[in-house]
Amino acid sequence: MAKKTISRRDFLCGAAAGAVVGAAATGLLTGFGSDQAASASAAAGAYKPGTYSATAQGINTVTVTMTVDADKITDVVIDVSGETEGIGAGLGDQFTAQILDRQNAELDSVSGATVTSNAVQQAAQACLAQAKGESVLIPVDDAASSSWRTAPDPIPDSEIAEIIETEVAIVGFGYAGLSTLRALGEAGVNAVALESMSRDSWWTVGHDIGHINSKILASKGIPQVDPVEFVNNWMLQTHNKANPALIMKFAQHSGDAVDWYLSPVKQETLDKVRTPYWPETESAIHQLNNGLRYYPGEIQWWEASWNGEGMANNTPGQLELKDLSRDNLDYIEANCPSVSVRFSTKGVQLVKDGDRVIGVIAQQEDGSYIKILADRGVVLAGGGFGGNQEMLADLLPGVHRMFTGEEGFSAPFGRDGSAIQMGVWAGGRLEPDISSMNFDSAVVPDYIPGPLWVDKNGQRFQNEAFAGPELNGFFMARTKRGNITSIYDSTYPSQIRRGFPGHQAFDYTNAETVAAMEANFEAARTAGAAGANGWYCADSIEELAGMIGVDAGVLTETVEHYNELCAAGVDTDFGKDPRFLNPVAEGPFFAHVTTPSLGFALVTTGGFVTTNDQQVLGEDYEPIPGLYATGNTCGMRFGPAYVTPIPGVSIGICLTLGRELGNYLASL
Repeated sequence: MAKKTISRRDFLCGAAAGAVVGAAATGLLTGFGSDQAASASAAAGAYKPGTYSATAQGINTVTVTMTVDADKITDVVIDVSGETEGIGAGLGDQFTAQILDRQNAELDSVSGATVTSNAVQQAAQACLAQAKGESVLIPVDDAASSSWRTAPDPIPDSEIAEIIETEVAIVGFGYAGLSTLRALGEAGVNAVALESMSRDSWWTVGHDIGHINSKILASKGIPQVDPVEFVNNWMLQTHNKANPALIMKFAQHSGDAVDWYLSPVKQETLDKVRTPYWPETESAIHQLNNGLRYYPGEIQWWEASWNGEGMANNTPGQLELKDLSRDNLDYIEANCPSVSVRFSTKGVQLVKDGDRVIGVIAQQEDGSYIKILADRGVVLAGGGFGGNQEMLADLLPGVHRMFTGEEGFSAPFGRDGSAIQMGVWAGGRLEPDISSMNFDSAVVPDYIPGPLWVDKNGQRFQNEAFAGPELNGFFMARTKRGNITSIYDSTYPSQIRRGFPGHQAFDYTNAETVAAMEANFEAARTAGAAGANGWYCADSIEELAGMIGVDAGVLTETVEHYNELCAAGVDTDFGKDPRFLNPVAEGPFFAHVTTPSLGFALVTTGGFVTTNDQQVLGEDYEPIPGLYATGNTCGMRFGPAYVTPIPGVSIGICLTLGRELGNYLASL
């Protein structure tokens, strides 16, 4: 059977880092049912040699890392450092000895440390299940995974080293926090922003800004978009779960906000800008037959437009919006004397007077605490919670329940969720449907809507061109595992040049991207049965089936039926847009085998329910005086999935709504 050399998850991780990374041997889990306990002893040859890791929820997160050869467990490392000091935190060596001695995961529960004991056993069982190649179902322990919601004891005044009085305090200095601070500074309002990173290491992640109706887009010839049409399309894609007032603010003001953000940027940086999916091509499509619309409204910066690694999707390179944000920081420091940024300083607790939030306590690099009192309010702009496994388990339980033994969350740019924690401790209400960026798109093969997709059985299973990669992966992520294969015939040059704008979608207007994709087909022509990086070429469908490891009769039947739909011009199976119905009829035939792996997420994109002015609502749906949220700490923007009618729209929303919030607070 043909094997895929790199998973979709590893592909995305590699693209984010600017280099391809190999498939990892470990999985990251959050719990494991006792009915799937490892057997009392391993039969000879029962394990796949390697190192496996799993987590489970004790008092805090417990991690077990286990190394096995074909016959036995050879090494165990147990991290219980987050458990209660003097109780669970001292049990690592004891449980390690039991596992190595007994060669199984049946551990003796320790009286007084039952929660930790159970967590270690669950994680150890999950490691052994992975080593045996078994699927691991991951139930979510709601009580354990929600312990982060319990507020810590207040930091006493005796530990406060300094008190700062200002008008607005901002927790977090990413795109949204920066925009809020700059707007306040330009209005002459006193404000302090807190950022846990040092000034030298500070950066803002991302490489593109999605928006509409800016001067920079107009200078490239990109047409204006009707804000009303844009908002209605957005609400359709979010299942009407976004706050339409916030989305209308974005639609009406994103162009001005982006031009404003770019105004201090050095010309040498502006000269590097790219506009993906533009200039327009004759084969570009912007409205699908299901009514969903997609727009060319992305400006993009890549330090390198192509890294030569053979990844024929978006152009991977070094993330460069950090340079634009640093130009904005320099501008703020030079032109806005009423505001400042406290780097290496992390917000840890909100300060309340009755129901009103009046300030925030922050911890400095040396461990000391400062208290910032803010007359107009505190803004939570600390991003999401992708770096906090406990919060991921609690707030994305539906995602966790989809994972199998080799899957788990990976969020390379995820924040620790501390800003959201503080808001919850203050009584803030989180939206019920929180989404994450890239999670569902990680399963979509090639990000091209034209080819035929088949599952590991050689059968077609969905509309390949239903929507952009995020929405299009929604069904696949919930129903499929194993290889997913894209099938093309010799007309592939026209197929890869027909598409529509979308986050992670193939940029059919970029000559380098198209050339790299075509190189994959050409490499497959000469590779023979071994294939080239998951790409295969054959003179017949039967031969191609043998290369990709599916039944020739099933694949032939699938292709013949698909060709009948293409000839009729109507997809009566799944409703695919007829402009993407490309028959698989003219040899040679090509296949690209991918292996979806769930769990990769750049960031989380959900947070607090707010008013139209981004004031956080309490559990009673009433505004909490003095508390605001923006950026990825603000909810009700994307609904249950990260929808992207314009690529890079998350950053565009952060810039726009951050600026809008700054202007609002300046008006109070």
